Amino acid sequence: MNNFFWSHTLLKAISGGFGYLYNWFCTQPQYKTTGANFGYLYNWYAASDARSLANVGSHVVSYDEWTNLFTYTGSTDTIRFKNLAKPGSSFWAYAGSLLNIYGFGAVGGGMRVEVFTDIKQQANFIVRDYSTGRAVIGDGLVNEFAAPCTAKYGLSIRLIVDIPIEISGNSAVYVGNDLRRYKCVLINSVWYLAENLAETKYRNGDLIPKVTDNTAWAALTTGAMCAYNNDEANAFETASIAPVGWHVPPQTDVDLLQSYLGGWSVAGGKLKETGLTHWLDPNMGATNEFEFNGLGSGVRDGGNGVFGFQKAVFSIHVSDIQIPGSYYGFILEYNSASFLSYEPNDKYGRSLRLLKNDSTFTPGDTITDIDGNVYPLVKIGTQVWTASNWKCTKYNDGTPIPLVEDNATWAALTTGAQCIYGNDEANL
Repeated sequence: MNNFFWSHTLLKAISGGFGYLYNWFCTQPQYKTTGANFGYLYNWYAASDARSLANVGSHVVSYDEWTNLFTYTGSTDTIRFKNLAKPGSSFWAYAGSLLNIYGFGAVGGGMRVEVFTDIKQQANFIVRDYSTGRAVIGDGLVNEFAAPCTAKYGLSIRLIVDIPIEISGNSAVYVGNDLRRYKCVLINSVWYLAENLAETKYRNGDLIPKVTDNTAWAALTTGAMCAYNNDEANAFETASIAPVGWHVPPQTDVDLLQSYLGGWSVAGGKLKETGLTHWLDPNMGATNEFEFNGLGSGVRDGGNGVFGFQKAVFSIHVSDIQIPGSYYGFILEYNSASFLSYEPNDKYGRSLRLLKNDSTFTPGDTITDIDGNVYPLVKIGTQVWTASNWKCTKYNDGTPIPLVEDNATWAALTTGAQCIYGNDEANL
């Protein structure tokens, strides 16, 4: 792949239908704070696997650490339960008052033996160094290490995080192997996850097998995971920047696109709008033969928040994990017909194009976003793309995407945000 080196002179903002620029965080699932959010259930083999389902600087809570937590948070089992459990009928069938005074937020995620049981009744947690017992918060009490239990049980997981990020008072953030962001809470000088783990992969990127069949689950002697009742809605709720049936393309889809168009050296020109309305002269090699309508919408720098390269560069995000030293996504340039790639920076503001989950397409098809904007569609090979830049201001559940104009604020972001090139609405 080629890398585009940012050597052009910064260009003055010029009006045109360029859509919004989004940082990479917008492309990831937005985990809601509402709903059950019970996380996944894991067997002990997954929790003890050397590949680690906990990211660097964190670990599954041990026997002694559970003991210390329970001792610190109440003098009786009933008091501990009330102090550790998250209030609400979405989380517990318990009718009494729950205080959650330490912010631990235990929810009644149940467990899996062979069948699923005890949802909204018990929070059952794996003990890292104890395969034949479980830490239990539930039924109005706290039972530190309940039996019977085996390594085959499907239980929730909490982590202790030695190196959290974005610390603010008694709250902080942990980023998992899936890049999901979890709230942490400080209890007795220890940072605990304040929600159940919902990871799908080990630290090295290997997927944790998801096993739905009861008989297969009971026979396991290696790591596995599941959602309660095999219903993903019990694990967590998410919002997406893409409407249902659509997604932000991963790198594999981008590779398919450039390959179909004839490779890196010529694919870019076939995607660029012709003429000089949205591109600088000479707009080399532009044919727009597939009516993709690539525009020189520019970027926003991830290091300082400065806008640049309008009419010189079209750049979109991909949804993959951003690995420094690798190259992702694609860039189109005014002075080249090539289809280029960039070294990832999740803080950069780039355009978005969405890809349909299937290949069904009729000429003239459109898609309408939650704001009411209508986008034409184009089919290239087996892929169906939006043929104009995304300009929606909300995730698909209606949650607003923050509009950030200040440069320093933009450069410091670690959550989803959008902007208009030059903070000038004429550029939409």
